[in-house]
Amino acid sequence: MNDDAMAFLDVPVLFGRFLVLNDILGEADIAQAARVQKELNAHPLFRLIEQGTLTIEDVTRARAYQWKHMATFCEAVDALGILALDDCTTAMKVLARQNIPLGEVLVRQGKMTPQALADALEKHRQSWKSNRADVFERT
Repeated sequence: MNDDAMAFLDVPVLFGRFLVLNDILGEADIAQAARVQKELNAHPLFRLIEQGTLTIEDVTRARAYQWKHMATFCEAVDALGILALDDCTTAMKVLARQNIPLGEVLVRQGKMTPQALADALEKHRQSWKSNRADVFERT
């Protein structure tokens, strides 16, 4: 088979899939934890409202501006004088880094111990490094 056509297989396996493939957890456990993770990692706009940085009205006005001017959300709040562009961009980046990882959900749900998580993460890292080395050797 064409190596280029199969290059996508060289992409590292996501952690949840890694846990299933290595019989550490079942698919149902991963799927349920991923649903919880998705809900906990609410869209940054909701989190800005929760923090009191924006109001629902601010978001509604900014979204309308976005559609009308085909602008990013941060450009919209800046243009409307709601929040400075740099402040918005920084807030979005900070919120993106605050997402709860799947492993933390699994530990808090009691599906893994912290030590089992640490061991699995290390195995996943080693697997990823090994796969990367294989890719570079073939090129």
